Amino acid sequence: MKHTIILISTLFLVPMTVSSDPIESACKQFNRQISIYRPQGVVVNQRVRRNLVGLEMEVYINQEERSNPMCNLCANATLSGRRRKLLQINKPHVLVLPGDNFQYTVTKRYRNGPPAQLSCQFRVSGDRMIPSHPAVRHCPENAPRNNVVREINYAAEKRLLEDTINELLSACEAAGTTKMLILLGNYQDIESEKALKRYVIGRLDSLLPSVEWDGTVENVYRSNGRFVFEVKTALLKLKILHLVRDAEAAASIVDYDTQARSTYDRDDYFDEDYDEHESTTGVVEVMF
Repeated sequence: MKHTIILISTLFLVPMTVSSDPIESACKQFNRQISIYRPQGVVVNQRVRRNLVGLEMEVYINQEERSNPMCNLCANATLSGRRRKLLQINKPHVLVLPGDNFQYTVTKRYRNGPPAQLSCQFRVSGDRMIPSHPAVRHCPENAPRNNVVREINYAAEKRLLEDTINELLSACEAAGTTKMLILLGNYQDIESEKALKRYVIGRLDSLLPSVEWDGTVENVYRSNGRFVFEVKTALLKLKILHLVRDAEAAASIVDYDTQARSTYDRDDYFDEDYDEHESTTGVVEVMF
């Protein structure tokens, strides 16, 4: 009877002596040092103990199937001359989402002895993510009106901003900034002012149809084999130049202010309606 009791006690003690994997335990411990923020950001904190002098980390997100993965986060932290108790890697622009596979390799470098390296991975849970901003508490419907955020009229704000910019650009016109643009290519000698304007608007519509050119183009004239025209505001001119940037239309629609201006820049415009008067001294006066 005495031997039976010993045997039963042994059977109960054996399962309790099984030890866990040391690498798995080390990974769980280091996982707790990683903070993942929502909507983005990763921070790693490492306490400085013994002769630790540096921490290096490579993070791979959802790259377990790739033969040649590229790290989404490659960073290191080293001790400076002064004594510190914490090494930190802070990457606020790294994006991690719930459900992502988070693989990392961390290397700890010591003042004496070889470095230690640990490779781990875990599946990101939404519960472990930390909001980077405090949660917004919504006021109940019967809350006082002075606690309700004012609704912004974006259309009115946009008009006010455009009016302000137009005033500033109007002040710049005295310094040589104009509302003029140049249309290059396919030059034609059109005599009628209305026909000239219709031709220019048609060309502009084909080059940049996103702009409502009819009602925008003003004061069209010919100059040195080019068509020169104005738009309603200097701000509208800047918008058009922004739209044609890096597009094929940029070769045909250019800023008048950036071009070299000829002494006879407006000759074609005044060919039909300027008067010449020759004085007794032989000097020719041109009346504008």
